[in-house]
Amino acid sequence: MDANKLDKSLIYKNFKKDLIERFGSERAEMIWKYANNQVCELEQSIPGADSTDKQFVFPAVALFRAIDNYFPGQALELTRAYGKKTGLKMKKIFSRITALPGIPGLMWKNMDKIAAKMSDGYECKDVHVTDSECSLDVVGCPLYDRARKLGTPEAAQMICCMDKEYMTGFRGIDYVRTKSVAEGDDCCDYRLKKSDLKYHKKSDDKSTKMPDNKMLMGIGLVFATIMLFLTFRNRNIKK
Repeated sequence: MDANKLDKSLIYKNFKKDLIERFGSERAEMIWKYANNQVCELEQSIPGADSTDKQFVFPAVALFRAIDNYFPGQALELTRAYGKKTGLKMKKIFSRITALPGIPGLMWKNMDKIAAKMSDGYECKDVHVTDSECSLDVVGCPLYDRARKLGTPEAAQMICCMDKEYMTGFRGIDYVRTKSVAEGDDCCDYRLKKSDLKYHKKSDDKSTKMPDNKMLMGIGLVFATIMLFLTFRNRNIKK
């Protein structure tokens, strides 16, 4: 089995830099090796694990355990900080994608489908979708449930911190979430409202220029990309 899974993870591979910055190269290498071994052990102990567990939960649990093994009491701070930083990077990507004129409107036109993808595999209640608002309460999170069953529930907070940040990157959507199941609340309260966007020609702001034909042809592709991301995010999570 590959003993360097974290190094190949698009989500977690940069965590090693944070470890080096905090603990120095030698200690960071020990933590990283321990975490990689933990990932392998988790996959071996749960052979039927789905791709979401392997790509998100197992690495988060492994990194939390590794830090806590060498530096007790510091894992939660470090993992949450990395989650927030990674989420902010993802936010920039989604902000640029949805800066194309027409994309926010297309998202709201299909918000019922997007909401279904967002909640796929999660236990939700009070789902409400209109042409200008979307709200739902997630009362059961399979990512948190898996981390809890593995005895490391705090590890899920790193993933939750990513979600809190990148969800604010979609233009045309005012997003608010004040609760988190992973942080001990009764639900994750997703609240999305439609916001108005005006596009102006400004030579110093490429993201707000009026669309040309190439931009308009790309709108469908961008929307498909967003839907594929949401599908990948929730792929194989069982209800």
